[in-house]
Amino acid sequence: MPIKSPSVARGATLALVALLVLATGRFEHQASAQSAKPQFFVETESPANLPRTVEVFLEEARAAGWSLLTTHNMAGILSARGYTLHPVLIIEVCSGKYSAELLGKDETRYVSSMIPCRVAIYQTSTGKVVVSRMNTIMFAGMLEPAVADVIRKSGEEMEAIIAKTLARLK
Repeated sequence: MPIKSPSVARGATLALVALLVLATGRFEHQASAQSAKPQFFVETESPANLPRTVEVFLEEARAAGWSLLTTHNMAGILSARGYTLHPVLIIEVCSGKYSAELLGKDETRYVSSMIPCRVAIYQTSTGKVVVSRMNTIMFAGMLEPAVADVIRKSGEEMEAIIAKTLARLK
């Protein structure tokens, strides 16, 4: 018997909209001299090496009240399976003030698959270090107002954390 929960229906609708956007290619592109990338993701080059970028990012996240949940070393995981790639770290951080607001209500818990916030810091084949994340501020515009406000605020705070990280590294 299918679940008739409004939260599940909203979550299914959101997933369908996201799939349609990606499938039809109807999303804006970020203008770049090097390449056009979807605005669904934001990438910023770090002036420092990977270990230092990660270190300062974690310091800034903690200073802003965010908690480190875990770090996935994708190059290490895939290396154990016989693949070789440049370093890719996926860092999961969480701000309780945003997560609790969304996860504390049945009506908004459907966004739990977006939580925690993930920031990837990786090294390219040319040695550049990149801070990559989903453009949650843009994504918030696709959500209902109560959820959108929380997602937008957390996205803005994460962008401030990344900006402070990169400013310290210059």
